[in-house]
Amino acid sequence: MNSIACESVRHAFRASALIVMMLLSACGGGFDEEPNNARLFLQPGDEVEVFRGDELTRPSEDSRIAVRHEQQGDRKFVTVLAGTAELVRGNYYAQR
Repeated sequence: MNSIACESVRHAFRASALIVMMLLSACGGGFDEEPNNARLFLQPGDEVEVFRGDELTRPSEDSRIAVRHEQQGDRKFVTVLAGTAELVRGNYYAQR
């Protein structure tokens, strides 16, 4: 093989190796890696999906919170309308 062909093969190999590394690193991320009892500080306008075992703690005196339940998929969401609160993730969330 001449040097141009060898260089083309090396370039193609490096590019494909880089793509494979990027795909593998992208597959590694996700909610499964979050630690148990992760804490989220919620402010007005924040909406989060809640799971079995999650707990709202430390609401401010003026906190108002709305709960929305989607029948399709059985998902539940909490929205902070006023004040603040802290959401402590339970073990179910970390095991998803």
